[in-house]
Amino acid sequence: MFFIDDLLLRSIGISLPGLDMIWTLEQLQKFAYKGLYNPEKIKNQIKETRLLYEFGEMTRPEYEAKNADLMHKLDLALKADEMNLGSRTDILG
Repeated sequence: MFFIDDLLLRSIGISLPGLDMIWTLEQLQKFAYKGLYNPEKIKNQIKETRLLYEFGEMTRPEYEAKNADLMHKLDLALKADEMNLGSRTDILG
C-alpha cells in the first residue's frame, strides 16, 4: 500500500521527506526478485511435477521437459541468491 501512496503523491507533485521514487522502485524490484528467484518455490514445483508424473497425470516426455525447465530455473535462482541481486550496491562510495 505504501508503494501506491508514494506513487500517487509523486504523481500530483507532493514529496514527503524519506519517501523517494527511487526507493519505491528498488522495493518493487526486490519484491519481483523474491517472486522470480525463490529457490523454495521452485523446489516445490519440482516436487509437484514429480508427483504428477508418478500419479500418471503427465507423460514421461512432458515430465522430462518440465523438470529440465525447473532445474534450469532453480540453478538461476541459486546463482541470483548467491550474487544477492536484491540488494543495492553503491559504487560511488
